[in-house]
Amino acid sequence: MKKLIGFFDAINEDYLKTVGKYGLFRISFYTWYVIVKWGRLSSKLEKYLGQAENILIDAFKIATEKYLNDGDYLWLYGYLISVFPEHFLSVYSDYLKAEYTGKQMLNVASQMQYTLAIIFNEKFLEKDVLENGKKDLENMLDKSTEAYDYFIRRIQ
Repeated sequence: MKKLIGFFDAINEDYLKTVGKYGLFRISFYTWYVIVKWGRLSSKLEKYLGQAENILIDAFKIATEKYLNDGDYLWLYGYLISVFPEHFLSVYSDYLKAEYTGKQMLNVASQMQYTLAIIFNEKFLEKDVLENGKKDLENMLDKSTEAYDYFIRRIQ
């Protein structure tokens, strides 16, 4: 828990602006995951919920400015937004608008033939597509992380 608190304390908007694409995506995923799993993690972390939400939204806004038409961006944020749109209400102001936006991001990534979007949007199960998706995940999220494991469990 101390590592997580240290993680939250070390990240601010200036730091997020200096992080590379995949670093930004990892930070977004971890803050989203912590927010989603909040009740199960620890009641001691409750005071950090607002901080985690701010980090997620700041990372999302920066990623949007830099990577709007990128397949990785469209897939990752499309997934995060469509699964839990309530965590993006400060950006979209309406649950249904956020959910729709997330699904549209996945649709655009699918139309780009982005492997992960095809898998997550259509539950596509052809072996070569799954293998390509696993490779994309390894590149984006680092094979030995919880983020990678989370998405691999969704694929399988």
